[in-house]
Amino acid sequence: MGKKLLSRLLLAGVLAGAVVALRSYLARSEGAGEREVQITFDDGSTHTLDPKSPEAQEFTDIARKVAEVGV
Repeated sequence: MGKKLLSRLLLAGVLAGAVVALRSYLARSEGAGEREVQITFDDGSTHTLDPKSPEAQEFTDIARKVAEVGV
C-alpha cells in the first residue's frame, strides 16, 4: 500500500508542476511574439517542445483551457 500511495503522490506532483509551468507559459506568452512550450517535472527537469510542433500546440490548447477554468 505504501508504494501505491507514493506513486499517486508523485503523479500528483508531476501534474501540479505541469499545470504551474503551463500557466506560467500562458502568462508570459500573452505579450510574447514566439511561444515556447516548456514542461517542468516534479524532479526539476524540463523538456522544451518546438513551438511549431503539433505537441506544443496541443499543450498550449490544454493550458488555455486549464487557465480558463482557473485551476
